[in-house]
Amino acid sequence: MEKETIEQYIIESLKELVKRDSDIFKQKIPKLGNSTEKERKLNRDLHETTLNHRFAFYLENILIKNNFLDYNVDIEYNRNFKNKKNVKIRGVKAPIRPDILVHKRMNNSENLLVVEAKKHKVSGHDIDKVNAFMKDENYSYKYGLTISYAYDETKITGTFFYRKPDNKITTSDIEVSRILL
Repeated sequence: MEKETIEQYIIESLKELVKRDSDIFKQKIPKLGNSTEKERKLNRDLHETTLNHRFAFYLENILIKNNFLDYNVDIEYNRNFKNKKNVKIRGVKAPIRPDILVHKRMNNSENLLVVEAKKHKVSGHDIDKVNAFMKDENYSYKYGLTISYAYDETKITGTFFYRKPDNKITTSDIEVSRILL
């Protein structure tokens, strides 16, 4: 799969997330003041896994629609066969649970995309995880992505990681407006 194709699938999936699930971005914990117990339960601060699930759902649908039926889209997938997924980050090997994976289960030679996504700001550690999964010979993910769903109230921002012909990992920026027209 070419870089431009997977990048376009990511953008289309994020646009679907905004279009169909924009209400999940607006969930805030209300001030105590006059809010009722029912309002506090309904208007909670959602965990990033909720956003990741919806993004993964739209990404999987686009892959299926375009006949990429052999790939699995999983969230919080932490196993490599019978072992926990481990990668070396800053010289230390540690168990890691990526937010979203596009891969062929039980086949480490065809790992397509590893995603670390946050509601707010992406950290250096998130970037390190994506790079580690792309560089680790046990996984060798072809592409990587970091996403910030809500750090900027007007857009989803991301960094797309890919290999140049010389095998060096480089990046491009992704932005999808959160403002519905």
